[in-house]
Amino acid sequence: MTRPASAPAMADLHRLLDDLVNEVPGTEVAVLLSTDGLPLAASREVSRDTGELVAAAAAGLHALAVVAGAKIHDGRTLRVIVEMEHVLLAIEPAGDSAVLAVAFSGAPDPASVNGPVTAAAERAAKALAAVHAARRANLPAGESAPKPGRHARADDGPEPDASAGRHAFAAG
Repeated sequence: MTRPASAPAMADLHRLLDDLVNEVPGTEVAVLLSTDGLPLAASREVSRDTGELVAAAAAGLHALAVVAGAKIHDGRTLRVIVEMEHVLLAIEPAGDSAVLAVAFSGAPDPASVNGPVTAAAERAAKALAAVHAARRANLPAGESAPKPGRHARADDGPEPDASAGRHAFAAG
């Protein structure tokens, strides 16, 4: 069932990711995902297959970094940077239950993308919190709010916006 009050908040998430791609040189893909790898939102040009692939890879890399950071130095994971021959993938937490994955072409210097990715992750965390708040406000009397980290069923989220050229992923 579509919950209309969360649709503007989901649009904010998509707009935030589109802005990142449009404003930071070399940015090709931006995907917001749950910590267990479910794509929640993506920039405009990301196909469903690409969004799911990036989300799965980013979730695995992020989880590995979280465990390693906790075991090696008892620290929190700030971000994961994967440098490939032609691409740099930056993965950063976006609140407690989401992760932002951003791919840059040309494998730029990681220091040059840290600021924009961190800022986008912070904005995404706030926008995702707004999605959760809108959903809680829309709950029928007697229904409990989803627990943090609970992901929406496919029919919980807004309808895909085919006119915008992107797939709307369910946000949880």
